[in-house]
Amino acid sequence: MNKTIQDKIDQFKKMAKTQGSKSVSPPARSGQIDSLSQVIRSKKDADDFMAELNAVIKRS
Repeated sequence: MNKTIQDKIDQFKKMAKTQGSKSVSPPARSGQIDSLSQVIRSKKDADDFMAELNAVIKRS
């Protein structure tokens, strides 16, 4: 794997360990439409999206 990418991954892992988990509140409905939420409406849609995303990550 590319050394710079691996360094970034390690950096993010360290940040995650030191900061711990924080809960994120859902965005308030302000009239803004999220394109991803429009597309992903079911578990199957989410699984398809994640499969495509993982394929892109593996190719890069």
